[in-house]
Amino acid sequence: MLVNLTPIESEIKRRYDVAKENNFEYTPQSDPKFLQETGIYQSSFPFNFPEDEFDELKKLNWDDRYKIFPNYEKVTYGVADTIEQIKEYYKEEVADKDLKYCLALTPVWQEKENKGKGGGWRWHKWGKYIGKLNSQCEYLDDENFGDDFQYVITFTLYAVK
Repeated sequence: MLVNLTPIESEIKRRYDVAKENNFEYTPQSDPKFLQETGIYQSSFPFNFPEDEFDELKKLNWDDRYKIFPNYEKVTYGVADTIEQIKEYYKEEVADKDLKYCLALTPVWQEKENKGKGGGWRWHKWGKYIGKLNSQCEYLDDENFGDDFQYVITFTLYAVK
């Protein structure tokens, strides 16, 4: 079952203070604008979900966070085209009332003006792809998925205590 997390206010205050001291903006991950729906958070910074901002995740050790599936048929992170694909991939976990999870998502935007220049986001570094696109290139910016294509979504599933 997907559940919302409890923010650690002291950690959030510390991060605000660091941001102010270093003259940059900070928005806590618990800000309502990052909660897509129950238990599904969108990262506030590219490729970063600050786990230590939440009480339930701070209590987990490395194995608790990432060794969710002992038979390794599923992965705890990857890439999709839509939130619906991610929820379908984890449908058993979402339906399970005895175990609790949350999802962290980060949209990765294609920058069409960078096509052919090299560099950028690469498919193979972000886990299993569960979407429907037929990638032909190493870099997302080099792909030709049509004018309507804008982004893919990286995701991580966390077990929650």
